[in-house]
Amino acid sequence: MPRPKTRPRKTPRQERSRAMVETLLDATIRVLLARGYDGMTTIAVAERAGVSVGSLYQYFPNKESLVATLAERHTAELLACVDEAFSRADPSDPESGIRALVRAGVDAHRIAPALHKVLLEQVPRIGRMAKVMETSREIVARLERFLLSHRERLIVPDAKVAAFVVETIVESLTHRLVIEQPDYIDAARLEEETTRLAMGYLFGPRVRPRARQ
Repeated sequence: MPRPKTRPRKTPRQERSRAMVETLLDATIRVLLARGYDGMTTIAVAERAGVSVGSLYQYFPNKESLVATLAERHTAELLACVDEAFSRADPSDPESGIRALVRAGVDAHRIAPALHKVLLEQVPRIGRMAKVMETSREIVARLERFLLSHRERLIVPDAKVAAFVVETIVESLTHRLVIEQPDYIDAARLEEETTRLAMGYLFGPRVRPRARQ
């Protein structure tokens, strides 16, 4: 069975057409959150946007292309958070980078958390959506490069494996906090606990000064 097309039909160039696309994407979010992916239709999106289905089809061939465009934008926003975090970190201090990554994980999940949840849990990994939702691989690659810059202090022999483990820990904990249990602990406490966990795994336990006799 052929995969549905997920590329938009055309790129809006005029201000009016760009506004139309933004209206359609906003309507897609609202319909997707209200009905879920299976219950979403192009007719429902067009009605919510206040335009004809024909106008929708000028830009998007099906519902998959609407959702794939949303996923692509959301992915770009998540990766931008991570890139900004690493750019602000002290390159000489590995803890600065890990702490920045954890903070970025919390911030990234706070970008449209309801949309993040529905994209992650309901949208099938088909066509273009399979590619754009694989943010973890991109983050792991960025983290691996960061860890290799501190390889002399790293106690895990394989930086790629270490990056995968840390990214998985950060993603899991920040997802649980922001999406599933936002009232369990505050973001500052999560940042501290997750950073301590990751630093211990990557660089070994901190050596605390002995108390004076």
